[in-house]
Amino acid sequence: MSAAHLWALVAALELGCLLRGPWALVAACPFALAAGLRRWPPARRLLLVAGLLMLAGLGLTAGRAALQDAGPLVALAAEQRSGAMEAVVVAEPQASRIGAWTIVRVTRVDGSPTRARALLRLPDADEDPVPELGARVAFRAAPQALERDGFGAHLRRLGAGVEVRPRAALRVVGPPGRLLAATNAIRERVRRAAGRNLSPTDAALLTGLVTGDTRGLPQEAEERFTQAGLSHLVAVSGSNVALVLAGVTGVVAAAGLGARGRGRLGIAAVLWFVLLTRWEPSVLRAGLMAVLVLAGGLTGRGTEARHALGMAALLLLLADPLLAGQLGFLLSVAATAGVLVLGPAVAERIPGPSAWRRLAGAAIGAQAGVAPVLLTLPDGIPLAGVAANLVAVPAAAVASALGAAAALAAQVSEPLGGVLAALAWPALRTIVGTVAVAAGGPRLTAAGVTLPLLALLCMAIVLRRRAPRLALAGVLITGLVATLPGLVPPAGVAALTVTALDVGQGDAVLVEAPAADGSVARLLVDGGPEPGALAALRARRVRRLDAVVLTHPHADHTDGLPAVLRALDVGALIVGPRRLAGDTTRSAVQTYATARGRGVPVLAVAAGSRFALGAATVEVLGPPPTAALSDDVNDESVVLRVVAQGRVALLAGDAEVAAQDLLLRDPARLRADYLKVPHHGGATNHEGFLAAVGADVNVLSVGRDNSYGHPHPEIVAELAGSTLLRTDRDGTVSVALLPQGLRLLQARGPPSHAGDKCGRLRSLEPKDGGLWIPPPSRRCSPRSRPW
Repeated sequence: MSAAHLWALVAALELGCLLRGPWALVAACPFALAAGLRRWPPARRLLLVAGLLMLAGLGLTAGRAALQDAGPLVALAAEQRSGAMEAVVVAEPQASRIGAWTIVRVTRVDGSPTRARALLRLPDADEDPVPELGARVAFRAAPQALERDGFGAHLRRLGAGVEVRPRAALRVVGPPGRLLAATNAIRERVRRAAGRNLSPTDAALLTGLVTGDTRGLPQEAEERFTQAGLSHLVAVSGSNVALVLAGVTGVVAAAGLGARGRGRLGIAAVLWFVLLTRWEPSVLRAGLMAVLVLAGGLTGRGTEARHALGMAALLLLLADPLLAGQLGFLLSVAATAGVLVLGPAVAERIPGPSAWRRLAGAAIGAQAGVAPVLLTLPDGIPLAGVAANLVAVPAAAVASALGAAAALAAQVSEPLGGVLAALAWPALRTIVGTVAVAAGGPRLTAAGVTLPLLALLCMAIVLRRRAPRLALAGVLITGLVATLPGLVPPAGVAALTVTALDVGQGDAVLVEAPAADGSVARLLVDGGPEPGALAALRARRVRRLDAVVLTHPHADHTDGLPAVLRALDVGALIVGPRRLAGDTTRSAVQTYATARGRGVPVLAVAAGSRFALGAATVEVLGPPPTAALSDDVNDESVVLRVVAQGRVALLAGDAEVAAQDLLLRDPARLRADYLKVPHHGGATNHEGFLAAVGADVNVLSVGRDNSYGHPHPEIVAELAGSTLLRTDRDGTVSVALLPQGLRLLQARGPPSHAGDKCGRLRSLEPKDGGLWIPPPSRRCSPRSRPW
């Protein structure tokens, strides 16, 4: 089978794994394959196998999802009961600001055997000892189903379906097995040796290059590596496996063993290295690829690298279809494919010494390979990625070689290992400096690169052979045109303008106000679910925000904020008065960490605070600076009242009954012309709250076909006497609050409902590219208010 045919099968299986269908499709595939191979001609058998692999992927993914949603853990979560559990730690424990967490395989629940993965959280690492990988633990907990978006979706791709938090101290009832215990000891000695003479960041980077152990690397440092396009440096992959094989080959050759001995010991060394580096997707891909190449040499058939990569990807997806949705696996396969396929072709066309050509070809090939994957992410592709790799990759190779020597020495003497580790300091500083320069550079996004790429493709097809010079000129012109939108400043505003960005089931509201010097001040309230607000802000050419508000730490408000803080110039991060609690989402923790890493001041506000936003004034109505209002984090939402030129916009976050009860004690301050309806229109409002606000324009930030039933019909009915706009139907909604009235500047269609205070429909009046929202009718009494 040719490499092209093999990769067609890989693509079919990947597509099937990303989608989801009936799990019974897996059982039907062998019978369909047997029948098809007997009847179909050889020319069409590839299509048959590809189609069946796609169906198999559909079924395998659905089967894994069905297993996650079944079993005693899910039953306990549905019944909100606790159970006594025994589990084995199957992932390296990770630290965070809200406690440690890891993935465990639960083996017994209330004495009954089971087999299910779960997220184990340890909020207090001082009281709850963090267990080692492979340790057996016992605890009592009430499982909770993981969310299907944000961090919960990431954990589901790792096989976990529920979250468990021990109600009492965690008990370690069994140590890891001998092999895992040996790797734990090796990694610990390497970490201690590296930390003897290096700074914590440099030591964590070196251990990450050698063993994949990046637990000591600060969160903001990992994010900068990603921004610079150098995240692969701290993910063990093919270069590390090649280094291991080179060392084993040298030792075996010195011992006088033949080719078969080298192959067998090489396979054993690779399997040991995969265990040592914790079987991350990139390690699995590189390790299996190396085993296939070595096994091909032992059988005398040989295995070409491109075939080995395709076969490794195919086997891994069949073994674990959830890998299809893991970014690390996709980037590893795509980058390696780019190096193997595009790298040699690029190297042939670059002048200079052979070593330079191979390095440049590999860097360009890897970046081209991962480009389609990175373009699906909100951060896009760093333009400095290739240049950064040309500098950082050789430095990483030097640091890895010295780190491997230090790791071996540390098993005998940690001081000696520390001395060898210190020799890697110049290379490590080169990597860190490159990351610092490249992380803040410009980036390409899907919106900015799709049209130029199509134009380049058409140009290459039409002009490549007939007029190469004209084609080159066209390429340059296209590149110039592609960069122009990034140079155009965002549109100005004439008055206070509130834009509810269409980010699905979540909140992301952009508030803009003109300033005295003619500029525009901008405030982003929440970031929506990932990818959240960044893509929408970039489409509006927004490159700077005066402030970002994190109303409360729920995923549908915070998942998109880390990307915004990384990509844009932000003046301040504004948060509520309370510290992060135990049920804080991972993205909220990342938001704080990203702000610190980029030097963005974090300002805590509470009821009574106020600040200027251009010509507007922003007042904080809640939460109070004292104790929490309730156990529900929604009641801790930062509630903002924005005032400009006599107009008022009220942004209520997800405030519910307890928070609204406190706000209703001063109903005059609630009166507003514009309301971002609390909690996506859920039936969680205090009686009379919407009437007290009495907004002419009410906006619902809500996702299409969401599973929460938002907005609730009772809320829609209560707002029937106003202009009601919904992001699920109207898309991004932008309203200008001018002294003479409110103007609808942007929406996908007409408002979902527009009526007067008596509930009668009324038309919107078009003028100057917008729709004027007329004032409510004065011929009927306003809605009754209890005050």
